[in-house]
Amino acid sequence: MSSTEHTELMSTESFKTKVKNGIKDYFSVDAWKDRFPVARWLPQYKASKGLSDVIAGLTVGLTVIPQGLAYASIAKLPLVYGLYSAFMGSFVYMFLGMSKDITVGPTAIMSLLVGQYGKPIDEYGEVHDPTYAILLAFFCGIFQILMGMTRLGFVTNYISAVVISAFTSVSAINIGFGQIKNILGIRFQSETFVMDFYHLFKHIKETKWPDLVLGISSILFLALMRFGKNKSQARLDKIGKAGPTRVKAPWKALWILGTARNAVLVVIAAGIMFIVEMNGSIGHITLTGNVTSGLPPFRPPNLGAENILKHLNIGLVIIPLIGFLENIAIAKGFARQNGYKVESNQELIALGACNLANSFVSAYPTTGSFSRSAINSQSGVRTPAGGIVTGAIVLLALQFLTPAFNYIPKASLAAVILYSVIFMVDYEIVPQLWKVKKIDLLPLCAVFFPSLVLGIEYGTIIGIGVDILLLLYPIAKPGYHVEKNGFVILKLKRGIRFPAVDLIQTILDEKSLMTKNPTSVIVDFTHVSSIDFSVVEGIKDTCNSFKKRGLKVAFVNVLAKVRFVLDHGNIDNLFMYDSIEEAVQDLKEGNDGQQTDGYSKLDDNRKENSSKTGSLRKIKSASLKKDKEIEKEKLVADDIIDSSYTMDSSV
Repeated sequence: MSSTEHTELMSTESFKTKVKNGIKDYFSVDAWKDRFPVARWLPQYKASKGLSDVIAGLTVGLTVIPQGLAYASIAKLPLVYGLYSAFMGSFVYMFLGMSKDITVGPTAIMSLLVGQYGKPIDEYGEVHDPTYAILLAFFCGIFQILMGMTRLGFVTNYISAVVISAFTSVSAINIGFGQIKNILGIRFQSETFVMDFYHLFKHIKETKWPDLVLGISSILFLALMRFGKNKSQARLDKIGKAGPTRVKAPWKALWILGTARNAVLVVIAAGIMFIVEMNGSIGHITLTGNVTSGLPPFRPPNLGAENILKHLNIGLVIIPLIGFLENIAIAKGFARQNGYKVESNQELIALGACNLANSFVSAYPTTGSFSRSAINSQSGVRTPAGGIVTGAIVLLALQFLTPAFNYIPKASLAAVILYSVIFMVDYEIVPQLWKVKKIDLLPLCAVFFPSLVLGIEYGTIIGIGVDILLLLYPIAKPGYHVEKNGFVILKLKRGIRFPAVDLIQTILDEKSLMTKNPTSVIVDFTHVSSIDFSVVEGIKDTCNSFKKRGLKVAFVNVLAKVRFVLDHGNIDNLFMYDSIEEAVQDLKEGNDGQQTDGYSKLDDNRKENSSKTGSLRKIKSASLKKDKEIEKEKLVADDIIDSSYTMDSSV
């Protein structure tokens, strides 16, 4: 049996083995436990864990209620839809999610993206028809589940940390600047940062001073509460877990108040407005207005709505991808911090299931929240069961507290949003990139500035496109070195794919074929671990071009799997050698190196006067081959292209 047939047989057997093992693994108990992670932690659940989960769930619940109301305004929906989006994800993620720290619900960035799509129903464009936001959650869930089932979670790895940072920062700026009008008590319609900036100064004279005073006071209150929380946390860390309870108790109380500062602010502001109304002076301050009371109806989204594609547009793709990217970055961050693992595709399925379920309770797309997940972790959550308590708190608020929400001032909600997003702006990355790698400023700017002018969704697409071009550039322009030693010797510094074919052909033409004295060429494949069909076709064309001029293209140091591909490429005039020295000697003697059983040999019709020299060379070559085979067996032929341009997609 020839080595080629043996390789094909081994490849077939390997494929069959992989299929059998894949089927066996798919139906194994461990695999199904991975699909339903609740089956791993629920059997070991204890009362002590339950107490920790209840405390964490209550703390997160007090945080998500004011945030949900505030984020709904960013999504351009009635405020109650923020609460509709805040409970179902907590329940579903408990069964399918792998992170104990993640809390799924409305976030500032997802709300901003949802607000870019939909059908306005008021003259200022501040409120959209909820039907399309609910449909967006439905399609987002389907999209994410399908991606997870087809193992496409790796796609987000192609969005670099630079693009993520720019997207987060420009989103925070858009969100924060968009809330200034609510603090000032003025109203206008705009879609982008530039238009916000223009209309803000155009309507600045319409500022309502009571709203402005309340808004600034709210921001100062939040800053003071945050300072108290950080101070108490530092004090608790200094005291330690073993410290006396009477010493820790006041600091722990201050920490809880600081953590729930948004809820405290909303309660105080609503209470003040209630008292003011009793005195008949409430007309001076803008309130959120009527908030629908009661639980949302459980029903499927309206798939018969008009012009779904027109109103949702590219949001059908962008929102599920950005939502997953935000979620997996948070999940992996807390997993590393707390010593457990999460799997990207399972998280994708879990998030998709959350959004799909959300669409049946009138919610808009959600994802993992960094701020609430941090609170969850700091509160000592032990399992995802903490989400049950959080969801229950939201349901209770919907059922019994919505009449009180009518008294919440818009300026106070705007302060909650503004103070939350200012910490999302990553201004430190610019000097870091300038010191480390200046070229990475290009995708950052490609996201940032177009987003301010065109909108977040278009800026993100442009930035990702620029980032991918930077990723592909080394593939299209692989490094190389050219030497001349009687022949042109082309040494490739990395693997090649089809974008590089034209460059290699151009180099060989310019260095040999198109010169006054063209020579044969030696191409060193030491660093080429794999090639594709287009590369094979390019090699075939190049060999034919040299053949017409009576010249040869010799390939040396070809790895076994690359040699296998070339063997099946039906390339005439193909010569392969085990070393540059062997190729040079053979080309000088005018002999044809032929591939036989995967090795280069001399033509049997060699002239008699060079037979002795050829025999000596065969002995040396055989010794060299053995050394190289031993060396190749130790080499792990990883695809050099995959490692030629490393991306860090963590946040």
